[in-house]
Amino acid sequence: MLLMGHRTDSASRIPYRARVESGPAYAREPKQERSRLSFEKALDAAVSLLVQRRSDAFTLAEVAARGGVSIGSIYGRVESKDDLLRAAHAREMARIAAAQQRAFATPAPAVESLPDAVRRVLGVTAQVLRDNAAVMAPFMLLANRDPAVAQLGRTTHRELQEAFVAALLVQRRQMGHPEPERAVSWSFTVIYSVLARWLGLGSDLASAGEGDWDSTLGDLAEMVTAFLTGQN
Repeated sequence: MLLMGHRTDSASRIPYRARVESGPAYAREPKQERSRLSFEKALDAAVSLLVQRRSDAFTLAEVAARGGVSIGSIYGRVESKDDLLRAAHAREMARIAAAQQRAFATPAPAVESLPDAVRRVLGVTAQVLRDNAAVMAPFMLLANRDPAVAQLGRTTHRELQEAFVAALLVQRRQMGHPEPERAVSWSFTVIYSVLARWLGLGSDLASAGEGDWDSTLGDLAEMVTAFLTGQN
């Protein structure tokens, strides 16, 4: 299984509160700093077990043991393991959404050709996915049976697509395709599908890591550039 490592250190972690303020609350918000830190440890442990096992085949007792917290403290925040996983997913999606925003916030060069823009935007997209693949993969499998996880995952995916499309449409005057918006959106769909397969973001793990990563990006950039310029 070819998945990149994930980070749960304080520099990359976004507290659970950052997402519940704008979405459903699956956990009771801790009132004290000590309780908040304990809950963050439980969320870290749940994510760690998900990444390690690529499924939710673990118990709250295992979460408590790995996080160094009591089961009672977990039940003080959530009603069930499902709600703990939803809370963990909400936190991780907030972190990934913030990472996406930072990645696309870097200004484009003042003068940039369409081929260069495609390579740059593709590279940014690919790096975001690769950096977060380990966490995304098990949650994507969990989304198959949990509508709440699926809905929030779709929102984060849509935000990535919108950022990709906006970044490339700056170069619309260099595009020969008669429908630039549709062409760029379709290009994202193809790129995401190929990269998701390479990164193992799905059930077909046998195909993960097939081919060289840099060569895959180069082939995708060449294909998308040809499509957007209207070359046959």
